[in-house]
Amino acid sequence: MEDTITTLKVQIVDFSPEFRDDFKRLNHEWMTAYFGKSTDNHLDRPETIIEDGGYILFAQYEGQIVGTCAILKESNKRFEIADMSVTPEFRGRNIGKQLLSAAVEQVKKANAREIYLVTSSKLTVSVEMFKTYGFRETGFDAEMSMYDATDIKMTLNLK
Repeated sequence: MEDTITTLKVQIVDFSPEFRDDFKRLNHEWMTAYFGKSTDNHLDRPETIIEDGGYILFAQYEGQIVGTCAILKESNKRFEIADMSVTPEFRGRNIGKQLLSAAVEQVKKANAREIYLVTSSKLTVSVEMFKTYGFRETGFDAEMSMYDATDIKMTLNLK
């Protein structure tokens, strides 16, 4: 029998205070699963991302928040994708791709020229998803990364 990926159509929604705990839960899940600890300083107060000119998106399926993605504003022309996660029981259903697509569209609307991310080579499925979307590996500088477990920087030029 052939394996197939069942794509779930989710609704992508913007941050709302009611989703604060979901943002923390989703990111804590993947950080502890892959790296043994949660190291992100945005998890307790995601509103700071919005206040700094960024965005937080959520994937909602049948009323349940099943994924999230933060978009950090570095400058008017450059944003970073961070804190991207899909809850374990919903992985492998193209929800990450839907979040990534919505994040890139959001950055394009802001007239940015570039979006980048830092990730870990341990996350092979995610790295392949980013490459398929057009992200290319660029110079990684461990000293500039706020995350201990990252070893890859990927960039997508928008202009």
